[in-house]
Amino acid sequence: MKYACLPLRNFVRDFKLTNRLGADCFEATIDFIAGGKNIKIQSEVHIVTSYPDKSGMVYLLTREISVNELPTMFDADQELFEYIPNTNLRIEGTHHSAGKYVAFISPLKTAAVTY
Repeated sequence: MKYACLPLRNFVRDFKLTNRLGADCFEATIDFIAGGKNIKIQSEVHIVTSYPDKSGMVYLLTREISVNELPTMFDADQELFEYIPNTNLRIEGTHHSAGKYVAFISPLKTAAVTY
């Protein structure tokens, strides 16, 4: 079993995103920059910090975008994760249709851990 990369662990810890049952699921604003476009959505986000053979996974639980437009799943072993303290989680990668992208995940200040 691998455990989450340091930027992902710090993001979860600093924003207190783990509920009493150990789940990391919360409402957030996601800002995408891809293909010369800026797209902003609100979504529930689910983070898996312990996963067999992975360094962490982030899932966007939204219907606002399709997997053909932008990524809805991020793998810390394949994308670059960077935590900007007390601001957001920055994820940089390449998507099959959007090309190179940067996503900024910012928990809503009023949102509680939802799951």
